[in-house]
Amino acid sequence: MADEIIKELWKIKDGIAKEYDCDVKAFVNYLRTKKHEGDLQVVDLRSKNQTAEPVG
Repeated sequence: MADEIIKELWKIKDGIAKEYDCDVKAFVNYLRTKKHEGDLQVVDLRSKNQTAEPVG
């Protein structure tokens, strides 16, 4: 079962790579334009101040 899932994911990945001519920057630009469409809420955790709490 897991092998079938992996094969399907690789098939999707290969399709995306072919569609964008293996250009990661072009794919990222496409994703950035898509994230602003519709009523979807985007959560960006990079702006959170993440500090480790002491253990013990």
